Amino acid sequence: MKKLLIAVILVLSTGTLSHSQPRLEATAPEFDFGYTPQNVKLVHHFWFKSVGTDTLLINEIKTGCACAVMPLERDWLAPGDSMKVGIYWNVKRSLGKIERSPRVFTNAGPDPVRLHLKGTVIHYPDSARPVSPKPFNFLLARSPRKDIDSLNFTLTNHSSQNLAVSLASAAPEEVELVLPDSVRALASSTGYVKLKPEFADSEFQTSITLLMSDQGHTHITIPIGRKFYGVEEK
Repeated sequence: MKKLLIAVILVLSTGTLSHSQPRLEATAPEFDFGYTPQNVKLVHHFWFKSVGTDTLLINEIKTGCACAVMPLERDWLAPGDSMKVGIYWNVKRSLGKIERSPRVFTNAGPDPVRLHLKGTVIHYPDSARPVSPKPFNFLLARSPRKDIDSLNFTLTNHSSQNLAVSLASAAPEEVELVLPDSVRALASSTGYVKLKPEFADSEFQTSITLLMSDQGHTHITIPIGRKFYGVEEK
């Protein structure tokens, strides 16, 4: 009887192990950058979560041309763990509707997890509606003559209704960002972006995506960069 009980336990244990499977879940796998200017780098972070019963290995992320994956914290996730994964998208001289579908290959099987990025590149940033930002590119520069470590910006509401403003993307770690809560109809509101001291000696490119409370839930993406002119990077 004792031998039979041990055999049953071994069979059950073996069966449990054989059904241990890794599985990846991408939280909010689709993202819309909305309106964006030409010749900029867009940045978005996805959250990857290991929802299987075995360690998940990230073998490869294929993004297609003009996109690049930011360095991963690690290429594995224990069951229940999560990790933020960033993707750069250089839209270059594209114009109009743009789309990319990065694919994430893991040890969960041959079929990748698909992500989706899209946006609308506009030639004249002032034409963004219902709200247009000014400037449309937040450049924090260093030069021998002057450092620009902060700047004010304006959001102009061209519609006949008051609109709430919020962030649709993660706030960049390199800057402090203050957004107006809303923009009144046919009026403007101001905000500011300020470089954090710990990033003063680094060049970087990132972006923020704003969400408007209009009926179409319009997104507008604004590039944020740190650039050195005529000085050596420390």
